[in-house]
Amino acid sequence: MDLWKALEKQEEVDIRDAGVTANLDDHLYMYHMPYSYTAEQIRKLRTAIFHLEGRKVPRVIMVTSALPSEGKSLISANLAISIARGEDQHVLLVECDIRKPSLHHLFKYPPSKGVVEILQGKASVADCLVKTPIEKLTILPAAREAPVNPSELLESKGMKSLIKELSGRYNDRYLIIDTSPIQATVDPKILASQVDAIIMVTRYRYTREADFKMALENLPRDKVIGTVLNAIDELPAKKYSYKKYQYNKYYS
Repeated sequence: MDLWKALEKQEEVDIRDAGVTANLDDHLYMYHMPYSYTAEQIRKLRTAIFHLEGRKVPRVIMVTSALPSEGKSLISANLAISIARGEDQHVLLVECDIRKPSLHHLFKYPPSKGVVEILQGKASVADCLVKTPIEKLTILPAAREAPVNPSELLESKGMKSLIKELSGRYNDRYLIIDTSPIQATVDPKILASQVDAIIMVTRYRYTREADFKMALENLPRDKVIGTVLNAIDELPAKKYSYKKYQYNKYYS
């Protein structure tokens, strides 16, 4: 699977495009409102990842949460856009929430074959890539339909080989892996051993402390590089105007 040759030839081949059914979702702040308060917080997250004390910059980053509806996919997507807008970074956003994919809602492309079909031997990586309007950002969807054996697929040798192949090309490529919630499925625990770093997303006034702590117990703590507190109430800093945008509340 020569992924990066496929990426380099995207302009020459018939490949699905994000945004073909409608404009990208409004919650992609890094795309629609790059000078908003929320976008600036995503940049802070990106900067924290790129300046971790005492460790190399992780190139394979898993984003997960304790519970559903905490905004992990939104954080994954906005972080991927932020990294891709750097001068020297390319990003592949890999959707490994194969039970309930949601990136097609954010990026507005039809439900598409992806990780599952690759693992089942029904498609190649090049067949599944989705090009986005954001330069240097490409998506590998989860699946056209949810499989009957999601955990078994993610635990297979094929999945390990896929991540190794995807991460093994060039030093300027970053993988952002969106996974299912830890308390809902075993999938993040399976994938944790194959990534360099893990980001936990927790939703303000929604996630119970007990659920968060229990989720952390299912992950290798040395790989958890930070937590994103999502959907927080308004802060005084939001009153500050930056360029032409006012800071906006983050609803997801």
